[in-house]
Amino acid sequence: MPVLRLFHADAVDHLGQAEPYDVIYSVSAVHFFDPHRLFPALAGSLAPGGRLYFTVLHTNSEGHEPSSTITPRPELLHLAGGGTLTLHMWVLAPNLWESLLTRHGLEVRGVTALDAREGSNRASYRLFEAQRPDD
Repeated sequence: MPVLRLFHADAVDHLGQAEPYDVIYSVSAVHFFDPHRLFPALAGSLAPGGRLYFTVLHTNSEGHEPSSTITPRPELLHLAGGGTLTLHMWVLAPNLWESLLTRHGLEVRGVTALDAREGSNRASYRLFEAQRPDD
């Protein structure tokens, strides 16, 4: 019988200790982590044939394009209660995300564009699907 388990922990630390997962998904969190630290942990924690799904920011609400290098950049986060917070995020071109996935032994199965529906919000996300090959 399928079981859903929730953990409150540092993602990389948890993945390094957990049993392999059949599926890992992340909604709008991967771009907050250094991919050089996160992707080895993700790849190593998938069972053979396991799938990884994640969304990442592609352009921000002002429409600034993704970076062409694997480096973080400051992004303005609009808080629900008002105000803003500046965070450093990895907002990368799709080919860079794909190269990180393949570098760590994962096969890219698909990339889907998810664009904001509001006319004034030009934010765009990408949904990635990757799979660890069967051993």
